Amino acid sequence: MTSETPIVFYDIASAKPLRTFAPNPWKTRLALNLKGIPYRTEWIDMPDIHDVREKLGVPANRTHADGTPYHTLPVIHDPSTNAIVGDTFEIALYLDKQYPDRPTLIQPSAIGLTAAFNAQIDGIFTKYVTLANQMPFDPAIAEKIGAIFAKRAGAASLKDMQITSGAQREEQMVAFEAALGELSKAYWHTGGTTDYFWKATDPKQAQRPPENRKQAGPFLDGDHPTYADCIVGAWLKMLEASMPSEDWARVRLWQGGLWARIVDGLGNLSEIK
Repeated sequence: MTSETPIVFYDIASAKPLRTFAPNPWKTRLALNLKGIPYRTEWIDMPDIHDVREKLGVPANRTHADGTPYHTLPVIHDPSTNAIVGDTFEIALYLDKQYPDRPTLIQPSAIGLTAAFNAQIDGIFTKYVTLANQMPFDPAIAEKIGAIFAKRAGAASLKDMQITSGAQREEQMVAFEAALGELSKAYWHTGGTTDYFWKATDPKQAQRPPENRKQAGPFLDGDHPTYADCIVGAWLKMLEASMPSEDWARVRLWQGGLWARIVDGLGNLSEIK
């Protein structure tokens, strides 16, 4: 089935020039581009997300630490069916169901596995999200956005959440490299039993795979990306947009340049429409 009218994709507005920077909207943008479905972006300032979702009739999809619900993006509205979907994973399932003639995001037999993978990846990157301390917020509303992020994290302020420099940040970078090293095993199809290069010994030097191991990536299974690749790529695109450039350059080199190959391999799916 082909949409005659473009899908409306609600994304979080950045400072100008407008572009995607948050991981969940990146998952949906990559998925839409992978499916090749016509769409247009409706940019929403973060303080307005609650009102926009309420107006669309979409229930809250996240909860604060105290259990109170809150609204996030993305949301899509498909005029061809009048469907409104407000959860990233559910959007991927909807796109596959509604547009089966286009590339498949998630094989029906792998929906549960992909959901578990999504949760695992979110957990890994969320643990180190404070390293992304240069998110491209609109300066005019940056204070309001900071308060929103702080409330979600249960912190007094956004500043309290950020590790901007010093020994603590370096410790986090080293730990993050090790965490991504564990994840990289999936790209070499070695599982979790092989103990090799991901143990950082020199935080200033990128760790490299054994000489006898073939190059991994850029995609998890085969030459073509699936939604699982969009999940990882989305978080990497967030780091690209929000980390200090020198730190992002280090991440690109980790695990033999695997993360650079993934981001670069998804380059043709990163178009902002």
